[in-house]
Amino acid sequence: MRFTRLDILRYGALTDRAIDFRPDARLHVIYGPNEAGKSSALSAISDLLFGFPTAAEQSFLHEPNTLRIGADISARDGAKLSFRRRRGRKGTLLAPDDKETALAEDALSSFLGNLSRDVFERAFGLDSQRLRQGATAMLRSGGEIGSLLFSAASGLTDLSRLRQSLEAEADGIYAARRSKDRGFYQALDRYEDARKAEKDNELKSRDWKKLLVEAAELETELERLQAERRSTREALDRLQRLKTLQPLLSEIDAETLALDGLSDIAAIPDGFADKLEQRLRDKETSEAELRRARQAVARAEEDLARIQVDETLLQMSGDITQLFADTGNYRAQRHDLPRVDQELAGYDTTLSQLARRLGLAEAELERQQPSDIDRTRLSELVEQGRQLARQMQSLAEQSESERRQLAALERDSLNGRLIDPRPYIDQLEALGSDLSALARLDGLETQIRRTEAELHEAAGRLQPPVGDIDALFSVPLPEVTEIAGHRDIIDAARLKVREAAGKLQTYDEQLTEVERTLVDAERTGPVVTREQIAAARESRDAQWASIQEKWKDGAAPEAKILAALTASVAEADRLADAALSDADRVARHADYRLRQARLLQEREEASSRLKGFEKTLKDAQEAFAALFERCGVDALDPSTMLEWRRGVELLRRERKALRDLIDQRHENALAENRVLPALQDIVEASGYKSGRLPPAAIAEGLRKHLRLLSERWSESRTREGEIGAARERLVRFDDQQKSLERQYTDWRGAFAKAVELLGLPCDTTLDMANAALKAWQELPDVLAERENRLRRVNGMRRDMADFERRLATLGANSGYELDHLPPDAAAEALHTRVNAMRGELKKRDALEEERQRGEGLVVRQEAALAAIATDLDHLTADLDGVEDLPALLSRLRERARLTARLAESRDRFRLQADGKAEDELRAELAGFERVVADLEIERLTEEDQRQFATHGELSARLAENRRQRQALETGVSAEYAVFEKLSAEQEAKDLARQWVVLKIAARMLAGSMEAYREKQADPVIRRAGELFSQLTGGRFSRLVEAHDESDALQLLAERAAGERVPLDGLSEGTGDQLYLALRLAFLEDYAARNEPAPLIVDDIFQTFDDERVRAGLQVLAATADRFQTILFTHERSVVEIAKSEIGRGLDLIQL
Repeated sequence: MRFTRLDILRYGALTDRAIDFRPDARLHVIYGPNEAGKSSALSAISDLLFGFPTAAEQSFLHEPNTLRIGADISARDGAKLSFRRRRGRKGTLLAPDDKETALAEDALSSFLGNLSRDVFERAFGLDSQRLRQGATAMLRSGGEIGSLLFSAASGLTDLSRLRQSLEAEADGIYAARRSKDRGFYQALDRYEDARKAEKDNELKSRDWKKLLVEAAELETELERLQAERRSTREALDRLQRLKTLQPLLSEIDAETLALDGLSDIAAIPDGFADKLEQRLRDKETSEAELRRARQAVARAEEDLARIQVDETLLQMSGDITQLFADTGNYRAQRHDLPRVDQELAGYDTTLSQLARRLGLAEAELERQQPSDIDRTRLSELVEQGRQLARQMQSLAEQSESERRQLAALERDSLNGRLIDPRPYIDQLEALGSDLSALARLDGLETQIRRTEAELHEAAGRLQPPVGDIDALFSVPLPEVTEIAGHRDIIDAARLKVREAAGKLQTYDEQLTEVERTLVDAERTGPVVTREQIAAARESRDAQWASIQEKWKDGAAPEAKILAALTASVAEADRLADAALSDADRVARHADYRLRQARLLQEREEASSRLKGFEKTLKDAQEAFAALFERCGVDALDPSTMLEWRRGVELLRRERKALRDLIDQRHENALAENRVLPALQDIVEASGYKSGRLPPAAIAEGLRKHLRLLSERWSESRTREGEIGAARERLVRFDDQQKSLERQYTDWRGAFAKAVELLGLPCDTTLDMANAALKAWQELPDVLAERENRLRRVNGMRRDMADFERRLATLGANSGYELDHLPPDAAAEALHTRVNAMRGELKKRDALEEERQRGEGLVVRQEAALAAIATDLDHLTADLDGVEDLPALLSRLRERARLTARLAESRDRFRLQADGKAEDELRAELAGFERVVADLEIERLTEEDQRQFATHGELSARLAENRRQRQALETGVSAEYAVFEKLSAEQEAKDLARQWVVLKIAARMLAGSMEAYREKQADPVIRRAGELFSQLTGGRFSRLVEAHDESDALQLLAERAAGERVPLDGLSEGTGDQLYLALRLAFLEDYAARNEPAPLIVDDIFQTFDDERVRAGLQVLAATADRFQTILFTHERSVVEIAKSEIGRGLDLIQL
């Protein structure tokens, strides 16, 4: 099935969108950016083919009942269909016109076959997610690929099990991994144990006494712990018993109270309720049966009154049935009689025609009829005469043809002068190399122009671009190693500049942080520094020294000086006191000041280093730029210039290749001067007319001319022999002609006698004799058929007359008017009325029987109802004042239920009370609280678990003690240990020999199985491997099947070098290519056996590189002869690759 057109009238976000698919396209690509409607178009195809889903998923723009999708489709057998699909439950297929006439629901069945939506979306609708999910399902056990792999492996299951058993038996003896279950290691362990037992086989008394003391202590501790556990369990059981019995006693009290409320019916015995219920049920049933019996009698009487039976007609029913049975024969005879009459007339006409053909009267045909012997003799002579005539005619034609050929050969031998062309052919072959050089001249010219253009384009693409290539290569260029060295120097200088700038920035950040800290510290008040205190003390000491000098001189200091001294002393003391009182803040402030000074010094040093590194970087860049000044280009970054230098080297190679091409063109041009004179000489000698053709055309023309001359020369050598042979054949033909003439004379005499026996004239020709033979041959069959038809006509007319007579008699006796009906219809009418009367009779008898049976049932039900009423009155005679018997029955049932529940509760109480009396337990429960009991139970449970764990530890220690004592008591002797060691050594040797035999047998069996499996490869898997190789560009050669331990086949991908990769070891993109190959292989197999649906592919190339996208598009296009493929994509690169790879076969549709 293929789409020729898709109409998305109203669907999703699309309105009136038409997509035409070109019929001759190999691949349809629907391209559009995001939000262009690709997803809506993809979803529309599924809804178009299989109907809209129940939920209105695509009705966000249009009303659900207005959604419409249409299409024109065609099948492989040429069938076509145009239709629309609307949303709904039935009648959703419509004609594509304004009336939208409903189409049949199965209109698409011939196009889709058994295809369902689920199968279509999994197999024919692929995106990246569905592709991987579908491949996982295919490869899973029971999937498509899994089923193929299982079928391929099923024939070797028994052999595989045998190989596995051999491997398992060998592994049970020895494997590289040590295990206690393997026989070899068991023997080795026995050997080691026996060797140790030789050294350690004596009993030590000190260890024995220690074990005895420890055993006594453990037994004492276990007895004490057992007594504690018994006490704990008794208390725990008591609390759990009380907790269980408390709700049971509450149930007993509630049920006893409910029974006290029914004490008014306590005197009624327990079995009374069952009897009362049975009587009431019997009464109700009897009343219902009586009503149904009376209704049945009434219906039967009404039906009997409506029935009428014709007894006279029933008496004739046997004759009428027989007449009806003959109706088919009558109708067939009436239908066949005209035809048989016509056939009889036809045979009469044939006899007349035969008489005229033979020239006899019709009455004389039988009398003049010849015998079979005479007819056979004449027939053989006619055939013999025709054969002689054909031989004579053929011989005459051969003789005439041979004479014409002889004349032509004689004329050709006299025409023209022939020469031997062999020398000129050899000369032309000697010029072959020069002619080949001339033929390559035009191609070289084109290649030179293209190479020059590519060379200039490559030079322009370089960074920086190169304008004059010749000028560039005329100066020395820097080497790659030199550029790389400068690049390393510049990179090192840049690294140092970046590091120095980073350190400088770090110092700035630290200085900013210190300054901010100092500002924050001074915000609460000025901070006294060490410098301020030192300055105040220095000022104080200077003033005091001045006063002392004046005292030494005998002068008294002035009051102003003393006041200033007093102020200085006070200021120094104030600063010292302030520093002492705020010592912590002052100390931190001083530290930050010192750190600030240190950071400023280090910043200066870092700034100096940065300037030095920047100068070094600038010098290195200037030195690097100087390398390219002679080249005429401005140097860029060293890495860029390194790529530029490599690009220039490629330009040098292309320039050298261009010069080589130019040299070849010059050499080939020189060959023309050598070839042309030699060609002119051959032209003149051979008579070839060359005109003004170029040398290559002259050489080609000469080859054809010399080949023709060679053929003529060979023909002239053989023509003389042909002329002699032709003359000999003409002599032989003349002898054969004379022999045939003698045979013809003899045949003519015998033919004249034979025609005379059939009454034919003596001048009868072969055609006349043949016509007479045909007529006499047809006569016996015509006579027999005419007699047969005459007997049939007479018998048919007799039977029809008898049928009509019997019908008239029965119609008259029945009293029905049947003259207006044909005989067969009248017989059917009589038979229908007889059948109707028979049915009415049976119906009347059945209704009468039913009425009598119903009346008897009414009598019996009335008697039964009276008996039931009497029993019910007798049963309730002892009940005074009780009229509502159903209510009484309900109370009795409630009393029985309560009594049973009370008995059940008391039984449960007795089972859980451990033999204690109810009063005793009620006394214990007097002060019982469930919450307190739960807490105590939880505590006792934890204590019991602790005691149980301790008991287990002590028991384990005691068991270990007993084992050690038993080991010391039963230690083996040195002699036994030596014997055990030698036995283990011999067993190890035997096991090693057995292991080697098993391994060899398993490997031989595995090799045979592998050789057999290689012959059983499935064609679908093989085809998938071919597609996978195409999709991967030959990097993977095929898919192979390997077997695991259970003989199940596993699919592996084999690289071109032979390496096999499991599927989970493939990259994501390669895995998608494998899944696509598997799906396409299965679709090709499906298309070979069914009507295929179009393959809808949505952006499956997301994980493909450009090369594999190209291969994937080629593979999809190759499926065009099997099924239609439609690719949805939003990637422009995929479209461009499709244009270049598929060309005219691409149908590009843009949304």
